[in-house]
Amino acid sequence: MNSTDESYSMTCSLPSSLEQTPLSSLSAASSYSSLVNCDETISINHEQSSQQQQQQHLERKIKKNDTKSDTNTKYTNVYNNINKRSPHSTLIHRHVNKLCSILEDSVEIHGQGNFPALNIVPKDFLIELRRAFHVNHIDIKDIRLNGGAASYVLTNDKLFSYTDIDFVFRCDLSSESTWTQIKTIVCECLSQQISSTSSQLTVSPIIIQAAYVKKIVRVINPSNNDSWALISLYNINGQNIELKFVDRLKRQFQFSVDSFQILIDPLLDYYERISKYQQLMNKKQQYYHHEYRSAKNKNYSYRIPIISVECLYGSFDAALTHLNRRQIVTTSPEGIHGGGLLKYCLLLTRGYRPYDNGISSWQLEKLMCSRFFIDFVDVNEQEYKLISYLSSHFANDDSAKYRYLLQLSTIIERSTVCLMAHERNLTLTLISQLATDYYYRLCDEYNTYNVTTAEVTVPNSITIDVIYHNEFDEWKSLYTPLKSQSQLQQEEN
Repeated sequence: MNSTDESYSMTCSLPSSLEQTPLSSLSAASSYSSLVNCDETISINHEQSSQQQQQQHLERKIKKNDTKSDTNTKYTNVYNNINKRSPHSTLIHRHVNKLCSILEDSVEIHGQGNFPALNIVPKDFLIELRRAFHVNHIDIKDIRLNGGAASYVLTNDKLFSYTDIDFVFRCDLSSESTWTQIKTIVCECLSQQISSTSSQLTVSPIIIQAAYVKKIVRVINPSNNDSWALISLYNINGQNIELKFVDRLKRQFQFSVDSFQILIDPLLDYYERISKYQQLMNKKQQYYHHEYRSAKNKNYSYRIPIISVECLYGSFDAALTHLNRRQIVTTSPEGIHGGGLLKYCLLLTRGYRPYDNGISSWQLEKLMCSRFFIDFVDVNEQEYKLISYLSSHFANDDSAKYRYLLQLSTIIERSTVCLMAHERNLTLTLISQLATDYYYRLCDEYNTYNVTTAEVTVPNSITIDVIYHNEFDEWKSLYTPLKSQSQLQQEEN
C-alpha cells in the first residue's frame, strides 16, 4: 500500500499537461495550424492552376497561330495557283510606254486614185469614233487592242514586229441597221480627216468607203452562233488599221501568242482629260508649255490609269511564256477557220517552234491541213487566199514571200492526209508556181542569176532556192526552174 500511495502522491504532485495547456488554446492552435496549412495549399493550388491555365493559353495560341499560318500558306498557294491560271493581268510601266507609242504614232491610210493619204493618230481616231457612237446611241462595251500589236506590247523580244493594228469593239450587232450605221460613222470620221487636211469639201461615206477601205467583212454564222464584222483601212506597206466589231465570236484567237487583248478605254479616257486640260490652259493663257507637256515628258496633271489585259487562251502566264520563248501552242486547231495553217507557217518562218502541249507537232499539222482544205476546197479559192495573205503580211518583201511559200509547201507535202494524190499535187503546183515567180523577181532585181546554180544570195544573208515535187510524193534535189514563155518574150524584147 505504501508504494502505491507514494506513486499516487507523486502523480498527484506532478503538474498535468492538461492543467498547463487549456482546451481553448489547443483548439485555437489546431485551428490556426489548419488555417495556415489550408492557405498554403490553396495558394499552391492556385499558382499551379494559374500556371496550367497560362500554359494551356500559350498552347492554344501557338496552335491558333499554326493554323493561321497553315491557312495563310494554303490560301497563298491557292492564290498563286489561281494567279498562274488566271487569264487577267495588268500592264507594267514598260508595257504602257509601248502601248502609248502605238496609239500616239500616226499611221498613213492611203487612198485610191487622187485621194490624199491620211495621217491618222489612232488615239484621236478612236476617241472620235467612240464619241460618235455615243451620240448615235450605239452601245460600245469596250475597245481592245488585239493581235500582233498587243503581243508587241507584252513581249520581251526586241526583234518582234507586227503588221496590222487590230482594234476590237464589243457591241450589239443583232440588227443590220446598227451595222449600216457603224459603217457610216467610220466613213464620216475619215471624211473629217480629209476636210481637216486638204479642203473644206465634205465627201459622202460611199466615196470614202471606195477610196480608203481595203475590205469590209460581215459574218453571220448560225451554226457557231457567230456575229461579227470587220472594216480594214488600207496602208500600202501592210500596216492596216483594222476595226473589228464583235457581237458573238466562238473562237477569237489562233495561237496562244496572239490571244492577248488589252483594254484601252481607261487610256482613252486619260487622253480625253489631258485634251480638255490643254484646252483649258489655252483659254486661260497660263502655264502653257509649263505644266502641260508632251507625252514624251510624262508630266501630266493626271496619272496614267491601270490598264488590264485579258488572255483568251486561258492562262496569261503560260501564253506570255510561249510568246517570249517563241513557242507555238494552240488548242483545238480543227475549230479555227482555215485551221490556222497559214499563220502556223508564218510563225515558223519567224523562228517559232512547235511546243508539245498535249498534242504533237505532226498531229497538229495534220489537223490544220485537214481544216484548211475543208474551208478552201477549190484551187482558185486557195490561190486567192494565198495571194491576199502574202500581200497583207509581207507587203513588198519578195524574199520573205518566197521563204514562206517554201515552208507552206513543206508542211502540206508531209502532213496532208485528207486529199487524193492529184488534189494535193494541184495545190503543191500552185505554190510552186507562185514561188517560181518570186524567185525570178529576185533574180531580175539583183542581177545575180546563173543558170548553172540553184542558189541566189540576196541581201540580209537570205539563200533562196526552188522546190520541186513529183507524183510519187518524194522530194528531189533542188533545181533551177525553166523560165516561162512570157518571161522569155520579155527578155527578147
